[in-house]
Amino acid sequence: RGMLFGLRFQPGHPGVKRIGWLMVPSLLGLSVTQINITVSTILASYFAGGPTYLFYGMRLIQFPLGIFGVALATAILPTLSAQAARGALDELRTTIGFGLRMIFFIILPAMLGLILLRHPIVHLVFEHGSFTKADTLATATALLCYAVGLWAFAGVRIIVSAFYSLQDTRTPAVTAGIAVGANILLSLWLMTLLDAAGLALATALASMLNGSILVAVLHRRLGRVDWGSIVWSAFRVLGACIPVAVMCLWVANASLWDQDGAWVVKSAALFGGIGVSVIGYLGVHIMLGSEELDVVLGMVKRKLGRVAKKFGAA
Repeated sequence: RGMLFGLRFQPGHPGVKRIGWLMVPSLLGLSVTQINITVSTILASYFAGGPTYLFYGMRLIQFPLGIFGVALATAILPTLSAQAARGALDELRTTIGFGLRMIFFIILPAMLGLILLRHPIVHLVFEHGSFTKADTLATATALLCYAVGLWAFAGVRIIVSAFYSLQDTRTPAVTAGIAVGANILLSLWLMTLLDAAGLALATALASMLNGSILVAVLHRRLGRVDWGSIVWSAFRVLGACIPVAVMCLWVANASLWDQDGAWVVKSAALFGGIGVSVIGYLGVHIMLGSEELDVVLGMVKRKLGRVAKKFGAA
């Protein structure tokens, strides 16, 4: 026989109350970046074109952040939660370290590429119609200021996921409030020095502050995370970024970006340079025997295997 399930509306149930107490602070903790962006947009209205420059700059930042940073934080949350529920703190610390290493492996070269190729990217994507060379320069400057904090935007996602796995949503909410306050103060100061770009830099610095406080609190909660492997992984990534920097500088300094038209040639130069940079970056990691690269390749192979199996079954 089948079973029929009924619905009972019990907002006073202890489980519902628990979810509510966990959910409300978590919304604030996760929304800190968006709150800071909103504050920056309001203040940017004091500058001609300021909101537009910040909007376009953040859209370019959201591409690697949304695809890799948010996705990785979402993917490891169930693992962190299961380990926290079992009380397996050693495994939890290992998973946090793994998440940060993977973030740096993916985000640092993307950050470097955005910084060095900021002018070609903005020129190719946005400089059409009423979007002038002056607009390109201002947007590229905003992109630069946002990009220096890309590692913090992504890293905070991992650290916040660790707190959520411990059913602690209050700490990220408190640090988020501190970050918002710092962002407002920094914005009021830096906007007098760098105009609209100062607001982007304030957002990046506030995220770094948020991440630093979260790491300090997490260290007190869990003890020592394997920072040695994280730092060593970061040094490997920085070494692998050398060919990325060389190629990006060569593309960015080409004279064609000062010319009008030639969009096909410019597109080929930009995407070709990015492709060569990726090959060089992965090549160095292969020579160094990077564990992070092995993990990525393993994930790709498993994904391709599932796709092939699915189509084979069809």
